[in-house]
Amino acid sequence: MPKQSPTQREDREQNLLDAAYRLFMSKGQPKTSIDDIVQEAQVAKGSFYTYFKNKDDLTQKLVDRLCTRILRESYAASRQMPAADFADRVVHLMDQIIEHFKRNKLQLYLIRRNFSWPMVEHELSQPSDPVWQDLASALEHSPLMERYTSEELFRLIFVLVEMCGSICYASIIEGRPAGIEQMKPILYDIVRKSLEG
Repeated sequence: MPKQSPTQREDREQNLLDAAYRLFMSKGQPKTSIDDIVQEAQVAKGSFYTYFKNKDDLTQKLVDRLCTRILRESYAASRQMPAADFADRVVHLMDQIIEHFKRNKLQLYLIRRNFSWPMVEHELSQPSDPVWQDLASALEHSPLMERYTSEELFRLIFVLVEMCGSICYASIIEGRPAGIEQMKPILYDIVRKSLEG
C-alpha cells in the first residue's frame, strides 16, 4: 500500500471527523459507535485506529476543532462591531459566542462545559494565525498592559472565556440559575469590571 501524503492523511482524518460530527448531531455522541462512524465515512474500521485511539480521542479532537472554528468565527464577527475599548471587544466576542450556541444547541451538548481557550491555544498560538496576531496586537496596545504582564493578561482572558463557556452550558442547556438573556448582563458586567477595573 503506497504511503499517504500529509494532505491525504489530513483529508482522511477530516472525513472521519466530519462523519462523526454528522452522526453526533443526529443521534448523539453516546449512541454513535465507531462502526457507525466508519460506515458513514465509507472507510475500513482499521483506518479509524490509524488516526484515533478510541471514540473519546476522536470526540476530543472534534471538540477542539469545533471550538477553534467557533472562536475564529465569533472573533471575526465581533471585529465588525464598534468598540470603545478592549473590554468592549471582549464583550462583543462573548456575545458572538453566546449567540452561536443559542443557534447551535446540539454543538453545545457535544462541547458541554469544555469551550475553553486551552483547547484552541495550540492553533491560535501559531504566529501566522491572523486571529492570534490581531488579538496579540490588541492586548499589546491595551492600557491593561500597564497593570498586567502579557502572561497575566492571557490568564485573565482565559478565565473569562472559560466562564463564558460554562455559563453558556448552564444557562442555555440547563436553564440555571437563569436563562442566558438574564445571565448576559451579569457576565458582561464581570468582564468589564475585570478589564476596566
